[in-house]
This record gives sequence, C-alpha cells and structure tokens, in this order.
Amino acid sequence: MALDSSDLQQRRPAATSKRPTKERTASSSGVTSIRRRRRKSDPNRAAFIATLLFAAIAIPLVFVTSRLLGKGSANKGDDVDSNNRFLQDWKPKTAITDAEERAAKQREERYQSLYRPKFDESTLGYDIYNCPHTPPKDYPKAWKTTEVLGAWKPTDVTTLPPGRDVYQGLCVFDHQTQYTTALNYRNAEKPFIIRNDPKVTSVARRWENNPEYLHRVLGDVEEFRTERSPNNHFMWYRLRGKHASPKGYIKPENDEIEMTFGEYLEHAIEKDGKALGDEDMIAKSSELKERRLSLLNNKKEEHEDDDSDDGEVKKDEDSEEAKQEKYYYFRINADLRKAEKDPTSKFIYDELTFFDPRKEEASQFYMVDPDAQRGINCRFGMRGVIAANHFDMSRNMVAVLGGERRYVLASPTQCKKMALHPQGHPSVRHSSLDWTNPTEWHDHPEFKDALITEVVLHAGDVLYLPTNWFHYIINLSLNYQCNARSGTSHETSHFMQDCGFKMPS
Repeated sequence: MALDSSDLQQRRPAATSKRPTKERTASSSGVTSIRRRRRKSDPNRAAFIATLLFAAIAIPLVFVTSRLLGKGSANKGDDVDSNNRFLQDWKPKTAITDAEERAAKQREERYQSLYRPKFDESTLGYDIYNCPHTPPKDYPKAWKTTEVLGAWKPTDVTTLPPGRDVYQGLCVFDHQTQYTTALNYRNAEKPFIIRNDPKVTSVARRWENNPEYLHRVLGDVEEFRTERSPNNHFMWYRLRGKHASPKGYIKPENDEIEMTFGEYLEHAIEKDGKALGDEDMIAKSSELKERRLSLLNNKKEEHEDDDSDDGEVKKDEDSEEAKQEKYYYFRINADLRKAEKDPTSKFIYDELTFFDPRKEEASQFYMVDPDAQRGINCRFGMRGVIAANHFDMSRNMVAVLGGERRYVLASPTQCKKMALHPQGHPSVRHSSLDWTNPTEWHDHPEFKDALITEVVLHAGDVLYLPTNWFHYIINLSLNYQCNARSGTSHETSHFMQDCGFKMPS
C-alpha cells in the first residue's frame, strides 16, 4: 500500500514536551535561563526537523514514482489498479503479472471454444478429463484414417469460430490434482496429455506472451540449422553410406539452411498475419524484415573479403520474394554436455528445468530414464508446416510452449497399415504416402483401415509419446515445441519387428 505524508506523520513517535523533573523544579532564574537558551536554538532546530520530515516524505515518493514509471512498471495500457501496482512490482521477476494472467486466460478460452472433443464418455467409455485411475481396455479410442482425415483435412490449418470437433481419445491430466493417475498411464506406457504444471506454464507464458523474449536471447546474429521447403511438407531423410540413394529414389524437396531466430520469427508472423488478415502482424513482420536487411547490409560491409564456408549447411540465397512463399522449421538442439559452456544450450536447460535430469525433483516425471537422455530438441514451426508420419524408437515427452499443433497418433499395433519406408531407406520409419492426398491412399488400401486419434496441443501442454507410437504433426500457427527422450521400452517391439524393423536392445 502506498504511503502518503499523513501516514508518515501519524507513524512518527510523538515529540515529547516534558523535560526531566529536576529541570522543571529548578529555581525561577534557572528556568528562565533554560527557556532563553531554547529560544536561541529554535530556528536551527525547526530547520532540522523540517529537513527530516521532507526527506521522510520525498525519498519514498521518488522511489515509488521510479518503480511505477521505470523498468519495473507494467506495460502501457495495462489496466492495473494503482493501489496494487506498488506491491506488484515487488514480486519476483519470475512472477506472472496480472496482464499475463489475463492474456493466458483469453488464450485458454479461445482454445476451448475452437477445439472441442467430438465424443464424450457415453461414446468413449471414459471421460478424457477425468480418466480412470488405470488405463481402460483398448485405450486410447481410435477411428479410421478416412474418417478423421476426412473430417479435418491436414491442409486446413486456420480454424475460426465456431471451431471444429476433434477426434480425441487421449486423456488430459491436471498436474496439480491428477499427478498419480498420470504416473500410472506413463508407467503403463500409454500416451496422454498433462497440463497445469507450474514449471511448464511459467515457460509457456514467458515465450508466448512476448515473442521478443526469445528474440532477445537468440538474436539476429547466430544462425541455426533450419529446414526449408517450397511447400508445407517436411520429410526426414538421411543420405549416407553406399546405400544413400536407392534405385529410383527421389529426394524430398525440403533441405537445410542456416537462419537466425529473428528471420524465422519474421516469416512465421507473416504466415499468421496473411492467414488471419491481421494487419498488425503483417506490419510486425515488415518491421523485422527491415531490421534484418539493415543488419545484413552492415554485415556485408564488415566481411566483404570473407569467403569462409563450413560446407555443411547451405546459405539461404533465395530472393526476398521466394522466401515469402517458402516454409521453415527452425531447430535448436541443446546438448547437456555443453550446457555449462554453450550459451544456447545453457539457456534451454535453464528454462526447461523439467527436462533437465540434473534437477531430479523438477524432471522426475518427464525424464523416465534420465541416464538415457538425448538432450533437448526444439522445433519452432509456422502455420501450415506438416511433418510426415513416423515413429521413434524411444520414449518422448513433447512440450508445446507457444502456439498450437495438431498431433495425429497411431498405436504401434497399426504398423503394417502405415505404408512405411523400409529399413535401409533414407526416410526409414516414415510413411511413404502423402496423408493430404487421398488419391495416393488407393495404392495402399490398408492405410484407409488404419486406426488413428488426434489432439490439438497448445501452450503449456506436454504430450507423452511412448516408444514406437506414430505421430503426424500439423502446425496450426507460429509455435514453439521442445521435446526430450529418455530411454526405450519394449512392450511393443514385436509389432515393429513384424514390420521389418530391428529394435535396439
């Protein structure tokens, strides 16, 4: 509570007007002498008291004013009650402000209104928000690919009111109230979503509320490996060894370049702005572009004679017009072994404590087998980007820390129906057909009978993907995703071996 001058005066000790008894009983001449001396010193004493009183009032007022108007103040336009602002500024730097709380609430309300589970307990046999203590039989519920992909085409990435129905069979657990049940599903190696973990939501709010937060850290200078595609399809491939290019093999159109975070942010915001018709987003993208081009011109002047090239990743030499049409998948790989020396790895591990095996209490739920950790892999997407269906031979915790992603999932039991590239192929473990093109499905009729489920993840969600679970990823907006792997389980290995894949021991 702010203090005014009347408060300060009321809280000062009352000035005593009494002198020691023996002075008051002194002789008449003695009292006269004392009073005469006091009258002589009255001007100095009054000035001294006035100075103290002025300091007692002025210093707190200056301090409070500097807090309200300076670096620690809330953003302009924040509707924060003036009586609470002083206390708000005393919160730790990691505290969530009222404005951030309101923004998060608005995003949650928007998310709930746009993406609704299509089926309730009467159809599923369980309530996805209040699931049984242990996984039900045949969990999670799944539907044919033709039904799910037909109801919501993967190319339809912009959802507006009144929203759409989601074929969701996965349980959603609250970290604060359903932790034990979520642990049971994790130990049973079943997929699920967990929300409302303060360690996760605090990062999500920092990253999503203010894109400049990541921009300030990752900057406009350091370049990161970034996948690029002339269309929105991204297929993983690895061309190595004598069998790098099988006969008749056609390399996917996506490749890798180097890109700064600032440029990725520019292109991602532009995609959102154009899709939503948001002039503010488009203007922000243009502002980032002007900044990038200015920095680029300065860099060229400084390194006119520098012909160095690491030879591993291509420089992006596209024209500015071509860049606007392409899609980008920005990557950061944080290595635990470099977390004390490499600034980027250190930043990621400092932020994502729930994925840091060194912080056992924070990470014990997410890092199932911490000794088998493989770093933190972040993929920042943009609206429309699609990652081809595939499976990984390890457990995976996937945290969305900004934006929205649609995950289409399938159990390892569906392996023979996924039309996978075989062992030894550059795109091994990935589906060979285009899920957005129904005409290709006719070449693999078994795919039309495969059973899948889907979920839309938003900031603060963590998806648990057990070993060998298939996932097809559709980016619904600018988004930040980071995942961590921790070991392999073998309860589904026989399904993958029947498909021709050798599982690690």
